[in-house]
Amino acid sequence: MLLTQGSVEIYERYQLETILRVNELKTHFDVDGSVVRAVDGVSFSVESGKTLGIVGESGCGKSMTAYSILGLIPQPPGRIVGGQVFFENVDLLTLSPRSLRGIRGNEIAMIFQEPMTSLNPVFTIGEQIAEAIRLHKGFNHKNAWRRAIELLDLVDIPLPEERAGNYPHELSGGMRQRAMIAMAISCDPKLLIADEPTTALDVTIQAQILDVLRRLQAELGMGLILITHDLGVIAEMAHSVLVMYAGQVVEQADVRKLFQEPCHPYTRGLLASVPTMSSQIDELLTIEGTVPDPVDYPNGCRFLPRCSFGEESCQQPQLLAEVDGAHLIRCGEWQRVKGVKVG
Repeated sequence: MLLTQGSVEIYERYQLETILRVNELKTHFDVDGSVVRAVDGVSFSVESGKTLGIVGESGCGKSMTAYSILGLIPQPPGRIVGGQVFFENVDLLTLSPRSLRGIRGNEIAMIFQEPMTSLNPVFTIGEQIAEAIRLHKGFNHKNAWRRAIELLDLVDIPLPEERAGNYPHELSGGMRQRAMIAMAISCDPKLLIADEPTTALDVTIQAQILDVLRRLQAELGMGLILITHDLGVIAEMAHSVLVMYAGQVVEQADVRKLFQEPCHPYTRGLLASVPTMSSQIDELLTIEGTVPDPVDYPNGCRFLPRCSFGEESCQQPQLLAEVDGAHLIRCGEWQRVKGVKVG
């Protein structure tokens, strides 16, 4: 797995500015009399022109973190019970629903995992993009439609005038995802959240979608949160990475540092499980065990039941600790783990 230079250079022409700061965010769900701690004390920041990758297996809290930022948690059963989400020094968690709607889709936009369920099947692609432009930018119908066509062209959709009149079911999966990107950037957002933007697409289309995101970020200078389980995408696109497990951040580092010197046993297991060109079927590594029940997380390290490096001290709550500069890890045994080869 190789790290590329393309994304690393994107932000150099822009003045670095922290546009999002998330502090100790906690989102819980009440389910059948129990509390699910879906997001449990997550903190990070995003700078303009830079990409933060959030990686982890299904159910770790990646998408719920994004939904919490945008106020998209269904209430009930969900509720944000703690933390702060500062967007340009305004805590989004303190805003009224009306004020938050003025930011969502305008200054902060999101690309959802499955475009077919996010696009309205009874309206054309052009109508849906134009509606967002009219709502947030105050354009009239004619100018909004013209801008919608320009955006479709910007995301490399061929024959944009014709495609603007198509319904979602008339487009391929890759085209629908491009249309979602066009809609997301229609109001020139300062922050874009992409939730599994390449899921269910073949590798050629995946590469094209990532190229579009990289180019748009370079042109617009926007911050990007990229949520994925694909470590290859993280290596190619991200500048810094959060590794999440069971609702918590277990490791946070610069992308190069993370791939070259992973410290947490979970991170090391994820990297070791990625197949290479020389891998044999019987050589593929997996992380044994299963994710703990979210209504009954262990009191100590949540990865302990699956960890081969665990000690008695791991049964105590683990805090994020600084390893080296901005490299953070939630593991009391990381020094010993770091000296053991995995795979």
